[in-house]
Amino acid sequence: MKENYLTLNYHDNNHSMLLLLQIETRPFEIYFNIDNNHNEIVSYKELYHHQNTLFNYVQENLQLTHKSNILSLQNATISFYRNQDQTYMRIEKAYSSIDLNQLNLHYSMFFKYEKDHKLIIHLDKLRGDYILSNTERNYNFSSFKMSQMERLYIFLKDGFHHILDGLDHLLFILMLLLSIQLKSYYDLIKINKLIPLLKLITLFSIAHSFTLFISASNLYHPNITFIESNIALSIFVVALLNFLHKFQHINYYIVFGFGLLHGFGFANVLHMVEIKDTASFVVSLLGFNLGVEFGQILVILITLPLLILILQNHYKIYVLKILSLLAMIISAYWFAERIGLL
Repeated sequence: MKENYLTLNYHDNNHSMLLLLQIETRPFEIYFNIDNNHNEIVSYKELYHHQNTLFNYVQENLQLTHKSNILSLQNATISFYRNQDQTYMRIEKAYSSIDLNQLNLHYSMFFKYEKDHKLIIHLDKLRGDYILSNTERNYNFSSFKMSQMERLYIFLKDGFHHILDGLDHLLFILMLLLSIQLKSYYDLIKINKLIPLLKLITLFSIAHSFTLFISASNLYHPNITFIESNIALSIFVVALLNFLHKFQHINYYIVFGFGLLHGFGFANVLHMVEIKDTASFVVSLLGFNLGVEFGQILVILITLPLLILILQNHYKIYVLKILSLLAMIISAYWFAERIGLL
Protein backbone atom coordinates (compact mmCIF):
# COMPACT_ATOMS: atom_id res chain seq x y z
CA MET A 1 0.00 0.00 0.00
CA LYS A 2 1.24 3.50 -0.78
CA GLU A 3 -1.36 5.59 1.03
CA ASN A 4 -1.48 7.66 4.19
CA TYR A 5 -4.79 8.54 5.82
CA LEU A 6 -6.00 11.81 7.33
CA THR A 7 -9.30 11.84 9.24
CA LEU A 8 -10.82 14.98 10.74
CA ASN A 9 -13.66 14.75 13.25
CA TYR A 10 -15.30 18.16 13.43
CA HIS A 11 -17.88 19.29 16.01
CA ASP A 12 -20.24 22.02 14.86
CA ASN A 13 -21.40 23.05 18.32
CA ASN A 14 -18.03 24.22 19.62
CA HIS A 15 -16.00 24.34 16.36
CA SER A 16 -13.47 21.87 17.74
CA MET A 17 -11.60 19.38 15.58
CA LEU A 18 -9.73 16.13 16.21
CA LEU A 19 -7.03 15.29 13.71
CA LEU A 20 -6.03 11.66 13.16
CA LEU A 21 -3.11 11.00 10.83
CA GLN A 22 -2.06 7.44 9.97
CA ILE A 23 1.29 7.19 8.21
CA GLU A 24 2.70 3.96 6.85
CA THR A 25 6.23 3.49 8.19
CA ARG A 26 7.48 1.46 5.22
CA PRO A 27 8.97 4.50 3.42
CA PHE A 28 10.70 5.53 6.65
CA GLU A 29 12.14 2.03 6.95
CA ILE A 30 13.36 2.03 3.34
CA TYR A 31 14.59 5.58 2.81
CA PHE A 32 15.53 6.74 6.32
CA ASN A 33 18.46 5.37 8.28
CA ILE A 34 16.49 4.03 11.26
CA ASP A 35 17.56 0.37 11.27
CA ASN A 36 20.04 0.74 14.15
CA ASN A 37 21.22 -2.87 14.29
CA HIS A 38 21.20 -3.33 10.49
CA ASN A 39 19.18 -6.54 10.61
CA GLU A 40 16.76 -5.28 7.92
CA ILE A 41 13.90 -5.35 10.42
CA VAL A 42 12.77 -2.06 11.96
CA SER A 43 11.33 -2.73 15.40
CA TYR A 44 8.96 -0.64 17.51
CA LYS A 45 11.94 0.22 19.70
CA GLU A 46 13.80 1.65 16.70
CA LEU A 47 10.72 3.56 15.53
CA TYR A 48 10.27 5.16 18.94
CA HIS A 49 14.00 5.88 19.10
CA HIS A 50 13.73 7.87 15.85
CA GLN A 51 10.32 9.28 16.66
CA ASN A 52 11.46 12.91 16.70
CA THR A 53 13.14 12.59 13.30
CA LEU A 54 10.03 11.05 11.76
CA PHE A 55 7.74 13.58 13.43
CA ASN A 56 9.84 16.50 12.19
CA TYR A 57 9.59 15.13 8.66
CA VAL A 58 5.81 14.90 9.01
CA GLN A 59 5.59 18.50 10.25
CA GLU A 60 7.66 19.76 7.33
CA ASN A 61 5.57 17.96 4.72
CA LEU A 62 2.04 18.23 6.11
CA GLN A 63 1.02 21.82 6.75
CA LEU A 64 -2.46 22.70 7.96
CA THR A 65 -3.18 26.42 7.88
CA HIS A 66 -6.14 28.20 9.47
CA LYS A 67 -6.76 31.81 8.52
CA SER A 68 -3.26 31.80 6.99
CA ASN A 69 -1.70 30.66 10.29
CA ILE A 70 0.03 27.28 10.47
CA LEU A 71 -1.59 24.84 12.92
CA SER A 72 1.28 23.24 14.78
CA LEU A 73 1.41 19.50 15.39
CA GLN A 74 3.52 20.01 18.50
CA ASN A 75 2.32 18.16 21.61
CA ALA A 76 0.37 15.71 19.48
CA THR A 77 -0.08 12.15 20.74
CA ILE A 78 2.21 9.81 18.80
CA SER A 79 2.08 6.02 18.71
CA PHE A 80 2.92 3.13 16.42
CA TYR A 81 0.65 0.19 15.68
CA ARG A 82 0.17 -2.72 13.30
CA ASN A 83 -2.73 -3.11 10.91
CA GLN A 84 -2.88 -6.09 8.54
CA ASP A 85 0.89 -6.64 8.83
CA GLN A 86 1.67 -3.00 8.02
CA THR A 87 3.10 -0.67 10.67
CA TYR A 88 1.65 2.83 10.97
CA MET A 89 2.65 5.96 12.82
CA ARG A 90 -0.47 7.41 14.42
CA ILE A 91 -0.63 11.13 15.22
CA GLU A 92 -3.60 12.63 17.06
CA LYS A 93 -4.21 16.22 18.05
CA ALA A 94 -7.23 18.31 19.04
CA TYR A 95 -7.82 21.90 17.91
CA SER A 96 -10.40 24.47 19.00
CA SER A 97 -12.07 27.50 17.37
CA ILE A 98 -11.71 26.14 13.85
CA ASP A 99 -13.66 27.51 10.89
CA LEU A 100 -13.62 24.75 8.27
CA ASN A 101 -14.05 27.24 5.46
CA GLN A 102 -10.68 28.78 6.35
CA LEU A 103 -8.79 25.52 6.80
CA ASN A 104 -6.26 24.52 4.15
CA LEU A 105 -3.82 21.65 3.71
CA HIS A 106 -0.55 21.39 1.80
CA TYR A 107 0.86 17.86 1.59
CA SER A 108 4.19 16.73 0.14
CA MET A 109 5.13 13.67 2.18
CA PHE A 110 7.08 10.84 0.46
CA PHE A 111 6.65 12.28 -3.07
CA LYS A 112 10.41 12.70 -3.23
CA TYR A 113 10.76 8.93 -2.90
CA GLU A 114 7.55 7.53 -4.41
CA LYS A 115 5.73 9.45 -7.14
CA ASP A 116 2.59 7.31 -6.84
CA HIS A 117 2.13 7.91 -3.10
CA LYS A 118 -1.27 9.32 -1.99
CA LEU A 119 -2.98 10.87 0.99
CA ILE A 120 -6.62 9.89 1.47
CA ILE A 121 -8.63 12.52 3.38
CA HIS A 122 -11.87 11.77 5.19
CA LEU A 123 -13.92 14.51 6.83
CA ASP A 124 -16.93 13.22 8.73
CA LYS A 125 -20.60 14.25 8.49
CA LEU A 126 -20.68 14.05 4.70
CA ARG A 127 -18.44 17.09 4.21
CA GLY A 128 -16.16 15.20 1.95
CA ASP A 129 -13.44 12.81 1.00
CA TYR A 130 -10.49 13.64 -1.17
CA ILE A 131 -7.24 12.19 -2.46
CA LEU A 132 -4.01 14.18 -2.71
CA SER A 133 -1.21 13.02 -4.98
CA ASN A 134 2.11 14.14 -6.38
CA THR A 135 0.31 16.27 -8.97
CA GLU A 136 -2.33 17.65 -6.58
CA ARG A 137 -0.92 18.59 -3.18
CA ASN A 138 -3.36 21.19 -1.86
CA TYR A 139 -6.85 20.89 -0.40
CA ASN A 140 -9.25 23.55 0.86
CA PHE A 141 -11.71 22.24 3.44
CA SER A 142 -15.33 23.35 3.46
CA SER A 143 -18.35 23.18 5.75
CA PHE A 144 -20.58 22.51 2.74
CA LYS A 145 -21.76 18.94 2.39
CA MET A 146 -20.29 16.87 -0.40
CA SER A 147 -22.83 15.24 -2.69
CA GLN A 148 -22.80 11.48 -2.95
CA MET A 149 -22.12 11.81 -6.69
CA GLU A 150 -18.94 13.75 -5.91
CA ARG A 151 -17.93 11.06 -3.42
CA LEU A 152 -18.69 8.36 -6.00
CA TYR A 153 -16.39 10.07 -8.51
CA ILE A 154 -13.55 10.46 -6.00
CA PHE A 155 -13.51 6.79 -5.03
CA LEU A 156 -14.08 5.67 -8.62
CA LYS A 157 -10.94 7.58 -9.55
CA ASP A 158 -9.02 6.05 -6.65
CA GLY A 159 -10.13 2.51 -7.56
CA PHE A 160 -9.11 3.14 -11.18
CA HIS A 161 -5.62 4.27 -10.16
CA HIS A 162 -5.41 1.48 -7.58
CA ILE A 163 -5.74 -1.28 -10.17
CA LEU A 164 -3.27 0.44 -12.50
CA ASP A 165 -0.76 0.68 -9.63
CA GLY A 166 -1.31 -2.96 -8.64
CA LEU A 167 1.31 -4.77 -10.71
CA ASP A 168 0.44 -8.14 -9.21
CA HIS A 169 -3.24 -7.83 -10.17
CA LEU A 170 -2.30 -6.68 -13.68
CA LEU A 171 0.11 -9.58 -14.13
CA PHE A 172 -2.59 -12.05 -13.09
CA ILE A 173 -4.99 -10.57 -15.68
CA LEU A 174 -2.24 -10.82 -18.31
CA MET A 175 -1.80 -14.52 -17.55
CA LEU A 176 -5.57 -15.04 -17.85
CA LEU A 177 -5.52 -13.37 -21.27
CA LEU A 178 -2.68 -15.62 -22.40
CA SER A 179 -4.70 -18.69 -21.47
CA ILE A 180 -7.62 -17.79 -23.76
CA GLN A 181 -5.61 -18.50 -26.94
CA LEU A 182 -7.27 -16.05 -29.31
CA LYS A 183 -5.52 -16.60 -32.63
CA SER A 184 -6.39 -13.49 -34.63
CA TYR A 185 -8.04 -10.08 -34.47
CA TYR A 186 -11.13 -11.65 -36.01
CA ASP A 187 -11.59 -13.65 -32.83
CA LEU A 188 -12.27 -10.39 -31.02
CA ILE A 189 -15.59 -10.04 -32.84
CA LYS A 190 -16.60 -13.70 -32.65
CA ILE A 191 -18.99 -14.30 -29.77
CA ASN A 192 -18.07 -17.96 -29.41
CA LYS A 193 -14.39 -17.01 -29.06
CA LEU A 194 -15.01 -14.20 -26.59
CA ILE A 195 -17.44 -16.03 -24.30
CA PRO A 196 -14.70 -17.96 -22.42
CA LEU A 197 -12.78 -14.72 -21.83
CA LEU A 198 -15.91 -12.86 -20.71
CA LYS A 199 -16.82 -15.66 -18.31
CA LEU A 200 -13.35 -15.74 -16.76
CA ILE A 201 -13.13 -11.96 -16.32
CA THR A 202 -16.71 -11.76 -15.00
CA LEU A 203 -16.08 -14.50 -12.44
CA PHE A 204 -12.83 -12.84 -11.39
CA SER A 205 -14.67 -9.52 -10.97
CA ILE A 206 -17.55 -11.04 -8.99
CA ALA A 207 -15.11 -12.84 -6.70
CA HIS A 208 -12.91 -9.86 -5.86
CA SER A 209 -15.97 -7.58 -5.51
CA PHE A 210 -17.40 -10.00 -2.93
CA THR A 211 -14.28 -10.14 -0.75
CA LEU A 212 -13.71 -6.40 -1.16
CA PHE A 213 -17.15 -5.87 0.39
CA ILE A 214 -16.52 -8.46 3.14
CA SER A 215 -13.23 -6.88 4.21
CA ALA A 216 -14.19 -3.21 3.77
CA SER A 217 -17.34 -3.84 5.86
CA ASN A 218 -15.19 -5.18 8.72
CA LEU A 219 -16.97 -8.54 8.52
CA TYR A 220 -13.70 -10.44 8.16
CA HIS A 221 -10.04 -9.48 7.93
CA PRO A 222 -7.66 -12.28 6.90
CA ASN A 223 -3.95 -12.19 7.58
CA ILE A 224 -2.55 -9.81 4.98
CA THR A 225 0.71 -11.77 4.64
CA PHE A 226 -1.33 -14.84 3.76
CA ILE A 227 -3.37 -12.87 1.22
CA GLU A 228 -0.49 -11.04 -0.45
CA SER A 229 1.75 -14.12 -0.64
CA ASN A 230 -1.08 -16.18 -2.12
CA ILE A 231 -1.84 -13.48 -4.67
CA ALA A 232 1.75 -13.93 -5.83
CA LEU A 233 1.22 -17.70 -5.76
CA SER A 234 -1.94 -17.36 -7.88
CA ILE A 235 0.09 -15.62 -10.59
CA PHE A 236 2.73 -18.35 -10.44
CA VAL A 237 0.14 -21.13 -10.78
CA VAL A 238 -1.62 -19.60 -13.81
CA ALA A 239 1.73 -18.73 -15.44
CA LEU A 240 2.95 -22.30 -14.88
CA LEU A 241 -0.19 -23.74 -16.47
CA ASN A 242 0.34 -21.42 -19.45
CA PHE A 243 3.99 -22.48 -19.66
CA LEU A 244 2.99 -26.16 -19.70
CA HIS A 245 0.12 -25.49 -22.15
CA LYS A 246 -2.38 -26.83 -19.60
CA PHE A 247 -4.87 -24.11 -20.47
CA GLN A 248 -7.87 -26.32 -19.71
CA HIS A 249 -6.92 -26.26 -16.02
CA ILE A 250 -7.38 -22.48 -15.84
CA ASN A 251 -11.07 -23.03 -15.27
CA TYR A 252 -13.87 -21.07 -13.63
CA TYR A 253 -13.25 -22.58 -10.19
CA ILE A 254 -9.57 -21.64 -10.01
CA VAL A 255 -10.24 -18.12 -11.35
CA PHE A 256 -13.06 -17.56 -8.85
CA GLY A 257 -10.91 -18.80 -5.96
CA PHE A 258 -7.99 -16.58 -6.90
CA GLY A 259 -10.39 -13.66 -7.42
CA LEU A 260 -11.45 -13.97 -3.77
CA LEU A 261 -7.82 -13.52 -2.73
CA HIS A 262 -7.35 -10.46 -4.95
CA GLY A 263 -10.44 -8.78 -3.48
CA PHE A 264 -8.96 -8.90 0.02
CA GLY A 265 -5.87 -7.23 -1.41
CA PHE A 266 -7.94 -4.22 -2.55
CA ALA A 267 -9.86 -3.63 0.68
CA ASN A 268 -7.34 -1.82 2.87
CA VAL A 269 -8.15 1.64 1.50
CA LEU A 270 -11.78 1.65 2.63
CA HIS A 271 -10.94 -0.16 5.85
CA MET A 272 -8.42 2.49 6.86
CA VAL A 273 -10.61 5.46 5.94
CA GLU A 274 -13.34 4.24 8.35
CA ILE A 275 -16.37 5.93 6.80
CA LYS A 276 -19.05 5.57 9.49
CA ASP A 277 -22.08 6.90 7.62
CA THR A 278 -23.79 3.93 5.92
CA ALA A 279 -24.85 5.73 2.74
CA SER A 280 -21.40 7.30 2.29
CA PHE A 281 -19.72 3.94 2.85
CA VAL A 282 -21.92 2.20 0.26
CA VAL A 283 -21.26 4.97 -2.28
CA SER A 284 -17.51 4.85 -1.57
CA LEU A 285 -17.43 1.07 -1.90
CA LEU A 286 -19.43 1.19 -5.13
CA GLY A 287 -17.22 3.92 -6.60
CA PHE A 288 -13.98 2.18 -5.63
CA ASN A 289 -15.18 -1.14 -7.05
CA LEU A 290 -16.36 0.48 -10.30
CA GLY A 291 -12.99 2.20 -10.62
CA VAL A 292 -11.22 -1.15 -10.24
CA GLU A 293 -13.49 -2.68 -12.90
CA PHE A 294 -13.00 0.21 -15.34
CA GLY A 295 -9.23 -0.02 -14.87
CA GLN A 296 -9.37 -3.75 -15.45
CA ILE A 297 -11.42 -3.30 -18.64
CA LEU A 298 -8.98 -0.67 -19.91
CA VAL A 299 -6.04 -3.02 -19.32
CA ILE A 300 -7.82 -5.81 -21.22
CA LEU A 301 -8.75 -3.54 -24.14
CA ILE A 302 -5.13 -2.39 -24.49
CA THR A 303 -3.40 -5.68 -23.76
CA LEU A 304 -5.49 -8.20 -25.68
CA PRO A 305 -4.85 -6.81 -29.21
CA LEU A 306 -1.15 -6.46 -28.36
CA LEU A 307 -0.98 -10.08 -27.22
CA ILE A 308 -2.66 -11.26 -30.43
CA LEU A 309 -0.16 -9.22 -32.46
CA ILE A 310 2.79 -10.63 -30.51
CA LEU A 311 1.56 -14.20 -30.81
CA GLN A 312 0.85 -14.02 -34.57
CA ASN A 313 4.16 -15.44 -35.75
CA HIS A 314 5.98 -18.73 -36.20
CA TYR A 315 7.59 -18.38 -32.75
CA LYS A 316 4.27 -18.07 -30.96
CA ILE A 317 4.88 -21.02 -28.64
CA TYR A 318 8.27 -19.65 -27.57
CA VAL A 319 6.91 -16.14 -26.97
CA LEU A 320 4.13 -17.59 -24.81
CA LYS A 321 6.62 -19.66 -22.83
CA ILE A 322 8.96 -16.68 -22.34
CA LEU A 323 6.12 -14.44 -21.09
CA SER A 324 4.89 -17.18 -18.77
CA LEU A 325 8.39 -17.89 -17.49
CA LEU A 326 8.98 -14.19 -16.75
CA ALA A 327 5.68 -14.08 -14.83
CA MET A 328 6.74 -17.17 -12.87
CA ILE A 329 10.07 -15.60 -11.92
CA ILE A 330 8.48 -12.27 -10.89
CA SER A 331 5.71 -13.92 -8.88
CA ALA A 332 8.14 -16.32 -7.21
CA TYR A 333 10.23 -13.32 -6.14
CA TRP A 334 7.12 -11.57 -4.79
CA PHE A 335 6.10 -14.72 -2.93
CA ALA A 336 9.52 -15.08 -1.28
CA GLU A 337 9.57 -11.38 -0.41
CA ARG A 338 6.08 -11.43 1.09
CA ILE A 339 6.70 -14.42 3.35
CA GLY A 340 9.92 -12.82 4.59
CA LEU A 341 12.55 -14.90 2.79
CA LEU A 342 13.99 -11.81 1.09
